[in-house]
Amino acid sequence: MKTSTSKAELIIRAAEDLLERIGPERMTMRAICAAAGVTAPTLYHYFGDKGHLMDELVNRGIDEFLADRRSFRETDDPLLDLKRGWDRFLAFGFEHPWLFRLMIERVMQYPEIASEMHALTRSRLVRLCNMGRLRTDVEFASKALKIATNAVIALFVQGEPKEEIRRISSFLFEAVTARLIV
Repeated sequence: MKTSTSKAELIIRAAEDLLERIGPERMTMRAICAAAGVTAPTLYHYFGDKGHLMDELVNRGIDEFLADRRSFRETDDPLLDLKRGWDRFLAFGFEHPWLFRLMIERVMQYPEIASEMHALTRSRLVRLCNMGRLRTDVEFASKALKIATNAVIALFVQGEPKEEIRRISSFLFEAVTARLIV
């Protein structure tokens, strides 16, 4: 016999899979029930409606993204750490394109969600500054990288092909860091 937690988890997994396969607009409660092997009353018992279920998916996505960032092991080279963080940001977006878009929407509504991520970037910039490798002040460098990140996010939201996002993202990172870092 399955526990209530496992039913809720089945629903979440089914919803995650459907979200990435067909997108949020085509993802119906009926399709989620079928994919999870549960009845509609079970789904509604745990999540109430599609909005609450989507909120749970986004919250879990944010938690997963931040947990990955927290587990990141710093090296002796803060520039390398910035690049690895940038690459992991892109990888998450490519692995979970629909979820990533929904997470971006949430961060636009509640910018404080991204504060931990910005603090990690800032700490790497502080390390570069302390090493005498930063050409500007930390605040300017932080804003420049944030703007470059927002440009890459715009490419995801616009649905640009992965290769185009990779190409432009790489260019932006290299161009911005070349001007900021010695």
